[in-house]
Amino acid sequence: MRITVENIIVVLSLILFEAWFLSGYFSSNPEYEPAIGFLVSLGALFGKEKVKEKLGFGGEKNSHDLALFEEFQQVFPVEPTLRLLKETDFGNSFPKSSIQPLYNFAATWDTVEKEFLNKKLERERKSLYVAARDLAMEFARETVPVDSGDFISVYPDNVRDQGGPRPQHVLDSAKILNDKSSEFTPKYESFIRTCKAALKQ
Repeated sequence: MRITVENIIVVLSLILFEAWFLSGYFSSNPEYEPAIGFLVSLGALFGKEKVKEKLGFGGEKNSHDLALFEEFQQVFPVEPTLRLLKETDFGNSFPKSSIQPLYNFAATWDTVEKEFLNKKLERERKSLYVAARDLAMEFARETVPVDSGDFISVYPDNVRDQGGPRPQHVLDSAKILNDKSSEFTPKYESFIRTCKAALKQ
């Protein structure tokens, strides 16, 4: 049994209930309340780890999930990817490298080794993954490489070179990406907050 604050509190409760019971027993006036309290505390001492495990708060589980959360932040970082999704008008071109983490996450985080052991975090991860996959598909569908391939845009170079106002399909593509990105960013931020709260970061 590890020495933790919660374990110390439970052990102290056991000692106090035992002392209370023995005090009544030796004074020929035994009471049932301390005996019941002793049994409840004893059950808490040996049963709390199983309860925590079912809720996803076990030590080993927490360590696994913490490592996975740290990996997530490296694969799909706030900078530059979330900032791009949150602040960019996708009527303009933008660096391909800034959106690549979205593609990487969508391509690699649907496997069993990317599952959180905490059930709540895993539900949130699955929901975020579906949203990220759909968003990545929208970007792949609506954009093309421009400026020698280092940037991508809804406005192809060959259309831009024709001059004149932007065609309606270009405006429509920009609106789709702007709207979808605005829908996605709160889900990402909610996932980050949920992980930090559960993992006590």
